[in-house]
Amino acid sequence: MSKKTLNTIIKIFLSVTILWVGLSLMNSRSNRPGTSINSVQELFANFDPATVTDFNIQSPDGSITELTHLDDNWTVNGYSIEEASLNKLLDAIDENEVGSVVANNAENHGRMGLSADSTWRLEIIESESKKSTILIGHTGPTFPSVFTRVLDQDEVVLISADLRGAVTQSLTEWRDKTIITTDTIALSSILLDYGNATYRLDRSDTTWTMDGEVVDAAAVIGITAELSNMEASGFLDEGQSPSTENKRRIVAMDESGSIMNQLVLTGQGLTRHVQNPNSEIIFEIPSWQFSRIVPDIFMLVQDEEE
Repeated sequence: MSKKTLNTIIKIFLSVTILWVGLSLMNSRSNRPGTSINSVQELFANFDPATVTDFNIQSPDGSITELTHLDDNWTVNGYSIEEASLNKLLDAIDENEVGSVVANNAENHGRMGLSADSTWRLEIIESESKKSTILIGHTGPTFPSVFTRVLDQDEVVLISADLRGAVTQSLTEWRDKTIITTDTIALSSILLDYGNATYRLDRSDTTWTMDGEVVDAAAVIGITAELSNMEASGFLDEGQSPSTENKRRIVAMDESGSIMNQLVLTGQGLTRHVQNPNSEIIFEIPSWQFSRIVPDIFMLVQDEEE
């Protein structure tokens, strides 16, 4: 082998070695905590819901929705979270299809809803040193799809997922709207307090009675269905007081007379207020739901058979 050939082989070997070392360094850097995400593709490829501690969502008006994972539980702005809303977000991130780049010029961001002053921001936090922010723009040409870009990057990518719908949920949609759940199998007695009079419903097998008279079955079904799982339509804003009109109370008791659940309900009109005495949260419910769980007393009287 000639000296020239040997030198050529050595040069090739050194070049390959340098290239390999360079690629290895780049790969190791990309896997280090705190390394910035440079593309939508990379952000979604590296997403692991098990490692996420927080999601911070900022709307175009600057309001913040904070989703926090602590002690195996998620909260939203300090409140219990609606599991379906959380799953909607996780699914939109984890099960999307990242499409092609549709724009590289920052001048296109405005028409795609990705300008810094008009976009939705989703910050994904895994640790203090590992955070990434994706901007959520307008809905794409097909549903579900949305224009996205990574913060501080001009590249716009269309992804197939309802990520916009998941991110733009209101705080009411994010919050758990469960008012109460009750084991109706163990339910034995119900007290209905109308302020000026209190009535007691007692169960014997499958029959409910009031003052020894059989109660209308349809009315009882409505009461027990709401006690089993009562959901609110919304929440009264903090700092506001519930209505004091038409105050009613319902108390659910087991066979021993122990209180299983109780609610105070008030209000007139289409929207009424509900509160568990053991909680500061004031729920809103529609009038039909109010009338179902604490019906006017005449609704409990069973029609006599002709």
